[in-house]
Amino acid sequence: DIVKRDDNLQPEGEFQRRPDQKWAPGERADMVKRDDNLRPEGDFQKRPDAKWAPGERAAVAKHPDNLQPEGEFQRRPDQRWAPGERADMVKRDDNLHPEGEFYKRPDQKWAPGERAPIHKHADNLQPEGDFQRRADPKWTPGER
Repeated sequence: DIVKRDDNLQPEGEFQRRPDQKWAPGERADMVKRDDNLRPEGDFQKRPDAKWAPGERAAVAKHPDNLQPEGEFQRRPDQRWAPGERADMVKRDDNLHPEGEFYKRPDQKWAPGERAPIHKHADNLQPEGDFQRRADPKWTPGER
């Protein structure tokens, strides 16, 4: 059980609040552009138009060597293409022979399956009274 005792502390006077302020856009400083003392003097110099020319290249130096072939070279003899030779097929005999006769399924002709006879029961529903029909409207040509 919580026991709360009374106290004698009461607020006196009014609370002070921050005064309400209305929104307004911020103030911007004016832009200041300073003058400069830089001025172009004389004519501008442009890069001269250069035409393409091949680059300068050093002359190719071919040094002589002291390697000389001695004797004749041996070459592979010329061969013409021919299909490969194939080994003869050898069929070995085996000692497996069937003994007796094979069992075969007897030949059967198609016949319809057996069905139970159809029973039609007589019903006891009979119409009573006259049927109500829609009145036949007389034919008339449609409107144009």
